[in-house]
Amino acid sequence: MNEYDIKDTIVALSTPYSKSALALIRMSGSKALEIASKICFYAHNENKNIKNFEHRKSYYTLIKDENNTPIDELIVLTTLSPNSFTSEDTVEFISHGSIVVIDSLINLLIRNGARAANKGEFTYRAYINGRIGISEAEAIHDLIDSNNKLMAEASIYKMRGRLTREIDRLRDNIKNSLMLVYGELDFPEDDTESFSYDKLIENFLQIKKDIENILSNSKRVENLINGIKVAILGRVNAGKSSIFNMILDRERAIVSNIAGTTRDFLSENIYIDNIPFYLMDTAGFHKEADNDIELEGIERAKKCADEADIILAVFDSSDNANEDDINLIEFLNSLNNKNIIYILNKSDSEKRFNYNIKSNNVIEISAKTKAGKDTLIQALKNYVADSDIDIFNKESYVNNRERGYLESGLKQIDVCIEKSEQQYSLDEVAEEMNILNNILGNVSGKIDAEEVINEIFANFCIGK
Repeated sequence: MNEYDIKDTIVALSTPYSKSALALIRMSGSKALEIASKICFYAHNENKNIKNFEHRKSYYTLIKDENNTPIDELIVLTTLSPNSFTSEDTVEFISHGSIVVIDSLINLLIRNGARAANKGEFTYRAYINGRIGISEAEAIHDLIDSNNKLMAEASIYKMRGRLTREIDRLRDNIKNSLMLVYGELDFPEDDTESFSYDKLIENFLQIKKDIENILSNSKRVENLINGIKVAILGRVNAGKSSIFNMILDRERAIVSNIAGTTRDFLSENIYIDNIPFYLMDTAGFHKEADNDIELEGIERAKKCADEADIILAVFDSSDNANEDDINLIEFLNSLNNKNIIYILNKSDSEKRFNYNIKSNNVIEISAKTKAGKDTLIQALKNYVADSDIDIFNKESYVNNRERGYLESGLKQIDVCIEKSEQQYSLDEVAEEMNILNNILGNVSGKIDAEEVINEIFANFCIGK
């Protein structure tokens, strides 16, 4: 990775490039203190350079250029190797947030020996210097990109090494098994009961179970992070869009007495007690469509229902159940493992709905008066069980890269189990175990492919 040459001292703006009260400019590398000493003067004694910087100390500084022209009075923070984020000497300049000051200071640092940092280069140095693993590096990126509280929390847990510790534990189990195999290979004449193929298979099965648990629990954490999908289904004019607006507490969807106002589905994110939900207001559910547009709308409604974690099935309680209502109920009955909440809307009108819905999860609501809204909101919140929150607080999420290696690990474990069951030579079993160990090592940081590292850090912003 030539563009990430760690011999260079790098500098970048770590806050947005815009006018603001303050800006943070970070410099890291072997010459960081030397460069800073050339331009930093004591603010109350502008003829005296700051020569010796101490670890974790702040300095009130006047910055001057080669022509002795003042650029800014600012705070300088120093963190010395190896106790910085990058494990290198690091200097941070907290300046006034003027674009002119930012540009002048960065250009001054570059003229004195630094170079502009590439995307993610500070985090790359933390990784390459052993300060963090690749999973922690990706978690930093996820934290910066997080758009809800749960995503931020999950990223922090991962950034602090939760997933890496789980993977290290799995790899320790593999290494312990390898020790038994190599012990048997090196000292076959010793009469010990420490090795057997059955014991080896037992260890493999436990490792397989642990990986499956990581993937399963990660999926539940991911569902919480990305938002619980809620599809609102019902025939035309049942009040789907009114329910949609009521949950959002604002007029997002157009509400009309004209049938078929919603032809496609509308979607919005909402947070209920810091739990993200993704609402989908779908087109009216018909038994038969009159045209291709309506047919496509119904197909998209079915797709939303298939993807949803929760389905809100809305019916007009002021009208008799018609063929479209019954068709919707039959469709819902055909779905497996769906959390369905049946909503009898327009409870403020005389009740005429004459179909017996066989469910204990029926709520009467008036989107007009908001009666029943609290009951519906509580039903949505009840979808998130205490066990889900418990898993969120204890387990890690994995990204697509990590999931790919874990799934490859499961396939490799099956190879190890099969060859152990057939009692292949221990040399061959050990070779398969080493492949497994390397696969899992790639989850948390043992990356062999240079292009993978390039891809990961190229997604970072400049200054991180």
